[in-house]
Amino acid sequence: MGKLVKRVMFDDMYAIGRNESWFSDMAKKGLHLKKFGRIFIYFEKGKSKETKYRIDMIKEAPSQEQLDVYQACGWDIVTNNGNLYVFSADEKAGATELHTDPIVQGFSLSELNKRLRINLIITSIAMLLFLGMIFSIYFLTNEPFLYMIKSQFVQQMLLVIVELYVFYSVIRNYVAIRNLRESLLQGKTINHKEDYRKARVVGGILLGLVLSMALFTILIPLVDIAKSKDYTLPEANTNLPIVRLADIEQNPKLVRETGYTDNEVDWANRVRYDWSLLAPIQYEIYEHGIIKGEMWSDKSGEYSPSIITRYYKLIFGDMAENLTLDLINRHVWRDNIEIKEVNNLKLDKIYIAEDGSRKQIFAYLDNRVIHVTYYGKKKMEDIIPFVSEKLGSYQE
Repeated sequence: MGKLVKRVMFDDMYAIGRNESWFSDMAKKGLHLKKFGRIFIYFEKGKSKETKYRIDMIKEAPSQEQLDVYQACGWDIVTNNGNLYVFSADEKAGATELHTDPIVQGFSLSELNKRLRINLIITSIAMLLFLGMIFSIYFLTNEPFLYMIKSQFVQQMLLVIVELYVFYSVIRNYVAIRNLRESLLQGKTINHKEDYRKARVVGGILLGLVLSMALFTILIPLVDIAKSKDYTLPEANTNLPIVRLADIEQNPKLVRETGYTDNEVDWANRVRYDWSLLAPIQYEIYEHGIIKGEMWSDKSGEYSPSIITRYYKLIFGDMAENLTLDLINRHVWRDNIEIKEVNNLKLDKIYIAEDGSRKQIFAYLDNRVIHVTYYGKKKMEDIIPFVSEKLGSYQE
């Protein structure tokens, strides 16, 4: 037995004429068909030989008696894939054609045509449900752009393309059998030497692109996991897109207020770094302080200001405005809080929202977006210059 060689089935499985022609050309190269699968075709290496192949649709596995009849007509069974059986014969042996009446052969494909049509209907319904589920995540949420950059949006879109390719393959197989059946019923015989090269090239390119996308859907979450990290915010100055409490409070009595610690991370004073393809740099930074001997204005306890900074660097600057509005929608909790736009020559846009001791600033410049939430006694006008300076001067 010769060595088996595997080839990818780039064309439609039901493109009977093209596959018969391809198998014959492979035999001329010394590669003789041994196994016929949906994805891979296996050939056995041997001597070059003029061989013709016929693919026949047989409802039930042929008996030995039927195979003897085929053999008497010059045809040997090679392999099968479900109800599709492949026979071969020496090109020069003058084997009798398996089908001499194309109309009868067309009727023999009726059941397969019906089965593939039902399969297409079921797959179409499943595809619509899948697409509806994916896109509803973004179109039925109040913060679609925030969700895009925080979730695996690109991965999900690539997965949609992969699923669409599978759906396209189902359509292609149905169309191939439907067209073949209609052609046979019109009295046209199958072209057993149909050109297969263009179909295989196009199919190979599409499959290569889809497999690359499928690979990316696997790699993207792995990269995300590898890049994401949490660590305690250093007390000293750092090259981070953050407005420090000390800059705002301007009080030498300010000290850090520590919180819950896990895995050596102080969760009250931490840096959370995330990554996605749409926003490769994402920070969420918390800082809590306390000023001994000073009380909140309402005497509710010792004065303990805090600040949270969220920073995003986007791939596409056009997303900055929409992301800023999504952040406002997410973090301004009450409808009666007024959101004001403030003129600032250093930034593209800046919005503010104030709710007692809770003061929020939302701003963007080019493809960079920042959201600062400050809890404390200082006024909004004391905070805005620091946010403007940080967003305008920060370098990754």
